[in-house]
Amino acid sequence: MSNRQSAENVTICTVNWYSYKFLKDLFESLIQKAQFPSNLRFLIIDNTNGKDQQLDKLKEICPNLEIVPNNTAGTKGSVAHAIGLNLAMSKINTKYALVADPDTYILKDKWDVFLINLLNSNNTVAVGVSFPIWQLGKYHNFPNPVFSFFRTQDYLSLNPDWTPFVKSKVISIWDFLRRNFLRMGIIINRRSYTKCKLIRIIWSRLEKIVGVCSKDTGWRIAEKAKKNNIKAITFNPVMDTKTIKGLNSDLIKIAKEYELYTYKDEPVLAHKYSTGSKIWLTDKGGDEKLWVQCIENCKRQYTCSGNSKKLDIGRH
Repeated sequence: MSNRQSAENVTICTVNWYSYKFLKDLFESLIQKAQFPSNLRFLIIDNTNGKDQQLDKLKEICPNLEIVPNNTAGTKGSVAHAIGLNLAMSKINTKYALVADPDTYILKDKWDVFLINLLNSNNTVAVGVSFPIWQLGKYHNFPNPVFSFFRTQDYLSLNPDWTPFVKSKVISIWDFLRRNFLRMGIIINRRSYTKCKLIRIIWSRLEKIVGVCSKDTGWRIAEKAKKNNIKAITFNPVMDTKTIKGLNSDLIKIAKEYELYTYKDEPVLAHKYSTGSKIWLTDKGGDEKLWVQCIENCKRQYTCSGNSKKLDIGRH
């Protein structure tokens, strides 16, 4: 990487809904594992509209932090999240940016250099994670809001709109029918899809025929990228831990119960993925204590390896 590239700032954007404990882990991992932590800028769109007073504690970790209160006018869930993300797009003024969910954790050392190099060497706009292949009916071709790193100018030229779903009742009903047909209600779920090769072969082909019928956050961006033949690099979700060498017991637990993403079989990040949906929830996917335990063990392993960095990244 050239000196010019290494000097580029990166804005980390995330949307808060009483997510302090997750954001603390996320920000610490980003700072500790960055090659150039002083180049990081943090932007939180606070969907509690200033009610979550714990956010100010994060300034002790990352002084280069901007918190923007956001009134979502009573909307909740994915819709409110998208409103926050759309607001964040108007606040980015660095060459590169990262959109990340609060409940993600970075495992890749020197992730900043790694991601910038991936963008430049592949001449692509974005790199990150898309919806796992077992989430049938969702888009898989472009990074979603869980973790999306991009070159700001090129990305904003897409006029990104994170708004989920559609307003048409007719299309909504049609999508509902297609989803239930594709997933056979809840029969073709995460467990059955990951355990049975035949199901993966048949249903991956069927999904291509049915198309995107679960229009989750960012589907409009993914659709626009597809129409304009804009390619992106997406990391792979681990389905079979036996195929990835060197995973410790905590990463194996994360892969089985939550989400673990790799690039060329090397772990890059973990995602808790909070959901109450039976079709995606694993046996211990709702166990927050297990997640915290796994992340704390990852922290200790990283610190013991001698790679830890001071968290005070300075003011600029």
